[in-house]
Amino acid sequence: MAMERPLVSIVVPIYKVEKYLERCLDSLVAQDYQPLEVILVNDGSPDGCGSIIRRYEAKYPIFRSLWQENQGLAAARNNGIALATGKYVALVDSDDYVEPDFISSMANLAEERQADIVMGNFYIDFPRGGIKVPFRMLTMHKNLSGEEAAQMSLTLLRIPAFAWNKLYRRELFAEHNISYPSIYYEDVATTSRLLIKSGRVAIQQKPIYHYCLRSTGITGNFSIKNVNDYLKAVDIIRHFIWDQQLWNTWKRPYRAFLRTVEAQLFLAIALQMNKLSVRKRQHLMRQVHHRIHRLAQPPELSAVEPEFSIFSLPLRLFRKARSIRWIHNGRD
Repeated sequence: MAMERPLVSIVVPIYKVEKYLERCLDSLVAQDYQPLEVILVNDGSPDGCGSIIRRYEAKYPIFRSLWQENQGLAAARNNGIALATGKYVALVDSDDYVEPDFISSMANLAEERQADIVMGNFYIDFPRGGIKVPFRMLTMHKNLSGEEAAQMSLTLLRIPAFAWNKLYRRELFAEHNISYPSIYYEDVATTSRLLIKSGRVAIQQKPIYHYCLRSTGITGNFSIKNVNDYLKAVDIIRHFIWDQQLWNTWKRPYRAFLRTVEAQLFLAIALQMNKLSVRKRQHLMRQVHHRIHRLAQPPELSAVEPEFSIFSLPLRLFRKARSIRWIHNGRD
């Protein structure tokens, strides 16, 4: 007699995605896994998303909804996870869509390997020409310890920090008081912490998620907030490593991660902020380097100021900077 399969919850934050929402929800209806619950979190979306949510909730019993005033992606994810009842939880962005075996491929692997987290490969869908490019994590391991996976996640491309290509044991969040912070790069701040506290991590090699690039969205523009929030995410990781008494074990991979972050920010400033003078860009780079140096130290030895001093730019330059695109996160 086959063992009963565990309930899986899918949390879908929704905000200003009327054009894409039905495609996402149809892909969830088409899942070949049961039992399944899909929690649609309407984050105060002012467009027609609400009527779409009501229609799908009335037609398909797998859907339930949570309505809230606009609080942002992180709060929508956190509130959806809090409402979930499944043994496992997945996070799907409402402007993306998934393969029919998105849940079954990861849930079966989680049960088979007794994994706290399962990660799947994905496609990058381009907005023109129907081009879909498979992205494969630069590791061929099928099983990892949480520590191994976390260290690979700090190298960024070997295991990307995205929230949406993973299946999590739901209680992992509550057991370790981990939630998504209300900043950009909340994935960076959260994925490494979850992996650190995981016992086993499994990797599904088949692409099962479609990450859809588009011309609008919170991940499309480079701004002052992007730089500040990226380094805030790094600081959250730093404090977590320290608070968990893992500094001696983790300081080398963490500092290697910092070097990658610094290189990314330098590249963004040099190539993307070309409307600023060379002198101003050099000043920005010096300030980034200074803050990275402080972030390399244990929290008890080096408090990091909450905002960059470099961002007291003239308003004219600030407005220019906000319109420049950010190379690291691009749904464009």
